[in-house]
Amino acid sequence: MNASNREDSNTADVETEIRTNERYNLRPRPKNKVQFTLAQSDEQLMTLPKTHAHVMVTQLNIKDGLKAFGNKGDEAILKEIKQLHTRQALMPHSRNDLSYEERKKALRYLMFLKEKRDGTIKARGCADGRPQRVYSNKEDTSSPTISIEAMMLSYAIDAKENRYVVVSDIPGAFLHVDMEDTVHMLLEGTVAEMIIKLDPTIYRKHIWYNKHSKPMLYVQLKKALYGTLQAALLFWRLLSETLQEWGFTLNPYDKCVANKNIEGKQCTIIWHVYDLKISHVNKDVVENILKKLNDKFGQESPLTTCGGKVLEYLGMKIDYRQKGKVKFSMYEYIKKMLEELPTNMEGLATTPSSSYLFNTDPGCKKLCKE
Repeated sequence: MNASNREDSNTADVETEIRTNERYNLRPRPKNKVQFTLAQSDEQLMTLPKTHAHVMVTQLNIKDGLKAFGNKGDEAILKEIKQLHTRQALMPHSRNDLSYEERKKALRYLMFLKEKRDGTIKARGCADGRPQRVYSNKEDTSSPTISIEAMMLSYAIDAKENRYVVVSDIPGAFLHVDMEDTVHMLLEGTVAEMIIKLDPTIYRKHIWYNKHSKPMLYVQLKKALYGTLQAALLFWRLLSETLQEWGFTLNPYDKCVANKNIEGKQCTIIWHVYDLKISHVNKDVVENILKKLNDKFGQESPLTTCGGKVLEYLGMKIDYRQKGKVKFSMYEYIKKMLEELPTNMEGLATTPSSSYLFNTDPGCKKLCKE
């Protein structure tokens, strides 16, 4: 790249600083309030093990991941980015084509690497959608999710009617949905370099560099991406509309439960985001629905499906082996969590709660004693 492609460093620094401040200070803490704490002095502050800092220890960022996994890490990242390129999820933009406000609102793209139990390296990319909370209404971006009561009742009906049950998830589910709003994202460093390799004629001319000579690329999201606030809602709309086109009716009390009378018996589909459970007394009916789902959502990558009397769904083990009954357990989930926790859990935190937890407003109206 020649020097003409490099941007003015002062402008880039100011822009980066503003975006960073807006990204990580989304919920300003209350000010000018009377503050109370659990301790009367600094010596009495309670300290607790700082376990939360270690929970993600097996998931590494790009820099640490590439050091740990080398070429395997490069291949995993390239595979993840290629999925976005193949599905035409990104439209590159030159920095100068975007307004200051658009650049300020651009989301960062986060990439993490993890070694699976079989030794393969998995890359997971997502948008950092936290800045969207500043200018998005919760009502406009929140997706329905199945209630625990509806889920448990569904399991009980499966057992009572001796239904054939399968669970399935849709890989890359959000990439099936077009992004409705204009959302920009900033690719940085290794990710920006790697996406150029996929198609230099499309991406190279839009690359720019910050003052540290780090390659940067602005893109517009054409498909919903994991991490953006509206992604889950957009996919819920697509899936629910698809099921209704196939003759299913959404439960009026839970919009993640769909039913259809097939061969005189009820077929039920429940889902949480892109994890589905399908049940009917006739195995062929369930298999036929799976085929239709694969035709709709499994062209690039087939659905991951599991059937039988013992299933895993949303971290729970579902056991239908005893006729007319269903049992739940989470032993494997807990075991996996304990295996991934580090042996060294040292570290101190003053308190797990925020310092303003016990703030009070002396001027507010007091509740009645009743």
